[in-house]
Amino acid sequence: MWSASARRAPWVAAVAETMTKASVVLSQQVTDTRRVASGELIDGKYELVEVAGEGGMATVFRAVTRGAAGFQRTVAIKRIRPEFRALRNYIDMFIEEARVGSELAHPNIVQIHDFCSFNGGYYLIMEWVDGIDLGTLQGVLASAGKPLPWPLVVAVSIGALRGLGAAHDRRSRDGAPAPVIHRDVSPHNLLLDASGVVKLSDFGLARARDRAYSLTIPGTVKGKLSYLAPEVTLGKPNSIASDLFSMGAVIWEMLSGRRLFDARNDLEVFKKIRACDVPSLEAERPDAPPALLALMKRSLSLLPAARFQHAREMIAELQHLGRSGAGAEDPAVITAAVGEARALQRARAEARAASQPPRPPRPTDAPAGPVAPPSSGGVELLAEEEPPPAAQATDGDAAPSVVIEISAADLLVEPIPLDRPKR
Repeated sequence: MWSASARRAPWVAAVAETMTKASVVLSQQVTDTRRVASGELIDGKYELVEVAGEGGMATVFRAVTRGAAGFQRTVAIKRIRPEFRALRNYIDMFIEEARVGSELAHPNIVQIHDFCSFNGGYYLIMEWVDGIDLGTLQGVLASAGKPLPWPLVVAVSIGALRGLGAAHDRRSRDGAPAPVIHRDVSPHNLLLDASGVVKLSDFGLARARDRAYSLTIPGTVKGKLSYLAPEVTLGKPNSIASDLFSMGAVIWEMLSGRRLFDARNDLEVFKKIRACDVPSLEAERPDAPPALLALMKRSLSLLPAARFQHAREMIAELQHLGRSGAGAEDPAVITAAVGEARALQRARAEARAASQPPRPPRPTDAPAGPVAPPSSGGVELLAEEEPPPAAQATDGDAAPSVVIEISAADLLVEPIPLDRPKR
């Protein structure tokens, strides 16, 4: 008897086998990451404290590493979610993120401290950034009706471009150029430290030119959809120019308060990116210097050759704006914005808590005897209290724009059913 399973193509069987393995691993290893046991040790030296953020593929924890004579240091620990641990491609990308990140030592890049294996999973130990990511800051200020001041836009851009330029300038051990193309420059991967430093994070999709083989399936594109360069959507490789295009899209978004390329579904977004129609912001932001708008426009050119060829070129022009007297390179500009966003977040959380009716006492809530006062060394947690915002990127914590891996060949066919609501 003829059966569909008997006529399967080999790649279909391979995918089915991989997904079956993933299901088995998932059923064996799924845990509620938000119930992580405080004090759990990873690799015998990293003590987990709490979940700092969760993305589609990974969870980031706040943790503490302890040493002799009471030494301790707060770190961020990134772990692949259990359901992806059986998928070899995701594991390879995670290992590559550790390899590439460990070789990028720069003040504007989140530093990698360690990489370890524990209980069947890999853990990436990273620098803890005490602040907020740019995407969250934009959302918080926008909800309060506050656009980003252009000096803040310039300060954030300079810091991000310094980190990006350091990745592009990377050299191999023998001194040969070995640039790292980030491929995922977006607001949620730019962390703003409370001290006023910008940190470029999440090299999970980065492409190092010295890697022996590619981790990208031929015919696919990687990155957050709304920030891709036009040539990437046509199947051409990512490059320094495509990273700088993504940075231009971030600058446009900081000034306008909305995404440059946005639509009701993914196919429409792809069409907008390929057309590369960039609306002017002169009327919308009359306060912004013409030089800043011209820089942004050049970085968003359709042709890669018409864009800036290196991050240092953009930095030089932005620094000229900083010398105009607006204090655009002053870390205090970023520190003030981070403080304002955190204050608005706290006010919103307090208002939400105040609007909720008090919870009626339950029999189990009543103490059986006298209640001892909390010890001075303890921390009292409220039932409805939200954890403080942490500027630790996972793998794309922003919701609507997701990391995609879509066949460029498929997108050349008009009748594909991509009219679903955009994620």
